[in-house]
Amino acid sequence: MEEPLVSVFTCVYNRADRIHRVFNSMKAQTYCKIEHVIVDDGSTDGVGELLEQYRKEAPFPVKIIRKENGGKHTATNVAWDNCTGDYIAQLDSDDEFFPDTIEYLVGMTKEVPAEDLSEYWCFLGRCCTQFSDEMIGKPFPANINQMSFANAYEAADATGGDKMGLMSASVLKTRRYPEPAGVKFVPEGVLWREIKQQYRTRYTNKILLRYYVNEGDNLSHQKMSRQTLINKVWSCRWQIENMKKLGTQGWKCLLPYIFCRPVTSSVYRKGNPYFVKDNVLINAVMAVLYIPALIVSPLVRLLAI
Repeated sequence: MEEPLVSVFTCVYNRADRIHRVFNSMKAQTYCKIEHVIVDDGSTDGVGELLEQYRKEAPFPVKIIRKENGGKHTATNVAWDNCTGDYIAQLDSDDEFFPDTIEYLVGMTKEVPAEDLSEYWCFLGRCCTQFSDEMIGKPFPANINQMSFANAYEAADATGGDKMGLMSASVLKTRRYPEPAGVKFVPEGVLWREIKQQYRTRYTNKILLRYYVNEGDNLSHQKMSRQTLINKVWSCRWQIENMKKLGTQGWKCLLPYIFCRPVTSSVYRKGNPYFVKDNVLINAVMAVLYIPALIVSPLVRLLAI
């Protein structure tokens, strides 16, 4: 059986001082049938020159796509559009794989009978930080791969800590992150939550990725600003809209959404209507609190920005 092609994608925004971790860990991979898709999301620090040098040195295909800054979710969409592998793995622009990461994950796919492989969307491992080789979070239960669909996801969530995985390209190819007006960050759960309701995951406690913490802003975590507030308001809206479909905790997000939305931007408000679809009760509460929210919005602006 021919070895599958694995596409590793990296979204980059101003990582000239740290991108070497990605380069070095990719060139050290023991699995050879790989390609690297890199999306430069409007960097301004000269990282593009380093990317070009890496492309010349890498012993595997490297695709570099440049776009205007739009946030990690938009860069991820572009990356997926350019991935040609059977499986896809994400490597953030300031983190690193271990040398056997891809080889081990591909080996996990072979543990599943061929006739059952289409039921799986992800082969998931563990992470550590730059401070220790110890796993972040608790181990997966020993029998997690024998658990029922729902119980396995619940047990995995309970372990805490970040994870990384090898994802099925056939599952991802028809899915993309929404790109709402004015929003620069859409949480991964917007896609993962629905996929998890339809496909299985296979788990391992092997540590496969080292991520670096406390190094400042990146594409996923940014300092408090009006933009981060806009991002949060949209995330609250998504939670409210998907209470019935995906079982999200929309009621907990309702007040932050109502009282913070007036201090977002005109671009956001024009592109994202106030009321949500198909929930009469939620919209009734929002209608009652609309005027009070406008009245207190100056105070919210002072506290939030």
